[in-house]
Amino acid sequence: MLFSELLPTVSQLSHQDKLRLIHFLLLAVAEEDGCRLEPAQESSEENSLLHQLSSTEAVVWSPQADSDAVQALSNLLVAAQEYDRASMGNYRNSSKFEGRSCLID
Repeated sequence: MLFSELLPTVSQLSHQDKLRLIHFLLLAVAEEDGCRLEPAQESSEENSLLHQLSSTEAVVWSPQADSDAVQALSNLLVAAQEYDRASMGNYRNSSKFEGRSCLID
């Protein structure tokens, strides 16, 4: 069978079957090159770890649930806004004189 004849059939495969085909081709090419790759099999240790992971609860911290963190972030925001206002005030009060910027007090 020609490659061009194979493409329409391959494109109709499901995602899972395409992955299986890739795996099959990888093993076949490796074997032709003299490498013997064994198909991957999940070990009981991997299964145990996956089961352990799936049964573990994750705790996600959020500053919204911590009043001290909310206050600290709020204080930082206020300080940043005050700094921006002060910086913009100096910029607005500056004037150009002979190509140089001078601050007016």
